Amino acid sequence: MLFCTAGEFGCMGCTVVEETSDLSSCTEQILNCGYTGPINDDNKDKIARAILLHSAARRTTMLRQLREGLQLYSLIDVMERNRKLCHGLFVAADADKVDSHYIVSHLAPEMSENGTQKHTREAQILNNFQDFLQELEDGTVEDEDPLDVPGVMQWLTGQSHRHLLTADRQNFKITVCFDHGCLERMPDHKICYPLVSACTETITFPTAHCVNYDEFKKNMLTAMRCGAGFYRV
Repeated sequence: MLFCTAGEFGCMGCTVVEETSDLSSCTEQILNCGYTGPINDDNKDKIARAILLHSAARRTTMLRQLREGLQLYSLIDVMERNRKLCHGLFVAADADKVDSHYIVSHLAPEMSENGTQKHTREAQILNNFQDFLQELEDGTVEDEDPLDVPGVMQWLTGQSHRHLLTADRQNFKITVCFDHGCLERMPDHKICYPLVSACTETITFPTAHCVNYDEFKKNMLTAMRCGAGFYRV
């Protein structure tokens, strides 16, 4: 069971409550966590505590059941005697940290026909994205609010770590789409940003604004800082 992921979702639930300007959009989720008071801005702290308590109560039951299962072959005793050896079975190690290669190797771009101008722009954007991830990994991106590669993974998919199961890693892909029509839809606009749907693990790049690398990097940093919530389905 991915208890680390469960914890991340609990924290994200509280973050959404704290940052949203319309709590009515979260009414069902809040009530499902056992909160029975008024749902308004004055009670955000109480709502956040209810979400955390609900999450903790569920995880405690799961952990207790996991412990009971491990007792079947006295594995608990083995773990007690060999804590360091067994630590990596339950806690993500550095090898499980997302790096730029992990993201790039799972990109699934929907490219235009080879040899067209659209394809050339799309290829350049993919190169920009790879360079951006490498800069983050090297720590050379100059920004007042430093980001990292796991943060990009969190933004793209909703989780910041590698998939623990081999099957999940093999099936994992980030769909990359390209929007070539933003200028036709909005002739007078000057800028638009990459859009992410974490639920479907999809990112869409506007090709009119992301070809130049400096512009691409600026757009990415703005998009990640201002669009990290679960606003798109």
